[in-house]
Amino acid sequence: MRAAVLALIAALLAASNLYTYLYFTALNSQLRSELQQLAFQRSRELTEYSAISKMYMPALEASYYSVAEANGRLRKVLNSLRMDLERIPYNYTMMPYVEFAEKYTFTYTDEMREFVLNVTGGWDGTDEDFKSDLYKIYRAWRSIFTYVSTAEDPPAGGILLISIGIFDFGWIEVYSLEGERWVRIDYLREVPLGYEIKPITVGGAPEIFHSRQGKCRDYAVALISLYNAYYDASGRSLPTIYLSVGGRDFHHAVVLIKLEGDRVAIVDWDVVTPVTGGMLEFVPFQEAKRLHEEYWGRSLSYEGYMRSRPYKAGRFNSTEEFYEWLVNELR
Repeated sequence: MRAAVLALIAALLAASNLYTYLYFTALNSQLRSELQQLAFQRSRELTEYSAISKMYMPALEASYYSVAEANGRLRKVLNSLRMDLERIPYNYTMMPYVEFAEKYTFTYTDEMREFVLNVTGGWDGTDEDFKSDLYKIYRAWRSIFTYVSTAEDPPAGGILLISIGIFDFGWIEVYSLEGERWVRIDYLREVPLGYEIKPITVGGAPEIFHSRQGKCRDYAVALISLYNAYYDASGRSLPTIYLSVGGRDFHHAVVLIKLEGDRVAIVDWDVVTPVTGGMLEFVPFQEAKRLHEEYWGRSLSYEGYMRSRPYKAGRFNSTEEFYEWLVNELR
């Protein structure tokens, strides 16, 4: 009996061991198959990766070096701009040239405002005092302004800028002195070592007023800005423009102030239109033009303008076209 029990137990153990052996053998076979599949898949992916690497790696490597080179060039461009940009008053950020000119050309400083108030004593509310103040401002500015006569003299109020702004990634606008125009270049590829980006001089009223010298352009720009300071302080204003004047072998800049209709006052180096009792007088345009031509002793044409408020510039093909603009658009 005992021997039979022992035999049964031995048989059960043998069956259990056989089952365990067969189970783990099958599991091992399954895992080996999965491992082989993974190894095959890895080998196939490595083969595909190798093919892709051979096809695209040179381009990827070239792209990396191109980006690195572009970053280096960008760094040089920004470094070259930094010092000039730091010289711009009132912390202007990088912006297109036209936008910068609009904000900067005819602005005025606290010093300029104080200058105007000291000269005029403020407006008393009468037309007579307003016209008298306009004349006082002209006289005060003319008395401290020095005309620079030669082309070699440094321009008054000038700020040397390589560029005002960097636009779409990879592009920069620079001013070509040779072509006298703004050009758009790809600084990632078109600014090799030794390439010279020549600066442009940007002049604004604050710098002109500080230097107190220049040519007719500087004189007119600063005078308009002084008038703007007075207009803001008094609460009354008149359309006041920078006017380009031309003749045979003659180019000049003056200030024109409009009252109503076609009545104007022209301020050249001297006040061309009448001054009565220390007040600017406003006369019809044709009379003002006649007086202006007598002042210069030659025939004159009014070729273009800049207006500060709002900033706008334009050119005229004839005196008739200018007159139409003066009467119908300048307000």
